[in-house]
Amino acid sequence: MNLIKGIGFYYLSHPEQQAYRVMLNAFSKMAASINCSQINRGVDLMRVLQVVLDDNPFIVYFDKTKMETEESILGKRIILTGVHPKTQAEKMNLSLDTTANKIASLVRSRSTLNDDYFLLINLYEILQKNIQYDKDELQANMKKVSNNPASHNAYGALINKLAVCDGFSSAFSLLAQKLGFECTLVTGHSAYTSMALTDHAWNIIKVQNKYYHMDITWDALNYKEFNEFSYSYFALTDEEIGSDHRWNRAVVPNCPNSDFSYYTKNGLYVKNIEQLKEILRVITKKKSNVYRIKLSHNIKLPSNSAEYLAQMTLNEVAKLGMRTQASYGWNENIRCFFAKIT
Repeated sequence: MNLIKGIGFYYLSHPEQQAYRVMLNAFSKMAASINCSQINRGVDLMRVLQVVLDDNPFIVYFDKTKMETEESILGKRIILTGVHPKTQAEKMNLSLDTTANKIASLVRSRSTLNDDYFLLINLYEILQKNIQYDKDELQANMKKVSNNPASHNAYGALINKLAVCDGFSSAFSLLAQKLGFECTLVTGHSAYTSMALTDHAWNIIKVQNKYYHMDITWDALNYKEFNEFSYSYFALTDEEIGSDHRWNRAVVPNCPNSDFSYYTKNGLYVKNIEQLKEILRVITKKKSNVYRIKLSHNIKLPSNSAEYLAQMTLNEVAKLGMRTQASYGWNENIRCFFAKIT
């Protein structure tokens, strides 16, 4: 396993970093438990353990949904459950590494400009297209159980092609690291299509000394709904993703930059209604059947925002003398509009 001291490591205190090293050493040996007797008693073991796993998506040899601590007169240990026999774990690692290398090679071959943006866009699209969301595991998790632990790691995502959020995020992180980027998972809470916050995982990636949020899971869900790639959660700032995500900001880098966003890169971020109308006209003239636009919070929309934007789109298409209908979506939190004309 290619274990590293990743992004999360550098946001830990000195005692926590020592604990991180102890855990990393145990994982390198595929240990079934971690002896924590030499770790400072003030360290939150489970928090550091989560950081190690967030930084190292290659670790897949146990069930990370059921980790616990055990205390005795000899000190504390972390007990790992669902540990695979070493020979099986080694085969899993080899299979995962081989598959990840093939996907990374495919991404590079599709990104002929060898540009960071195109590398990550191609990776984003490949994962959306090839991983299914494990709805059964989500239902089990809501009952505080796990029936398919592999769906929470990169092996489940890339080999079984089935995952929940931390599986999607682990796959993205592993492949981003294969492509030469520093990338980690962020574990926190989010609210997808509802007001209720639930456990969630996504990524922070470093690109040319800047950090960005990536939530491949939510964009993959949008892809499945419309059968078109989604980039709404690609390279967001803290402020943008903070509208529907919550996390401990003290333990990860700040992400203040929006220059790497799909909408910024493609001139699809609009600041006023006239600019919105112009972009709709431009897309329509290109005879594209897919519209993706991000709106500034300064643009005031009526309460029926989605229908309003869809009608604006259909009005532009109608100018070409076409009778059409549209499937569409509107994310009020991050102000992204999508329409597909049929």
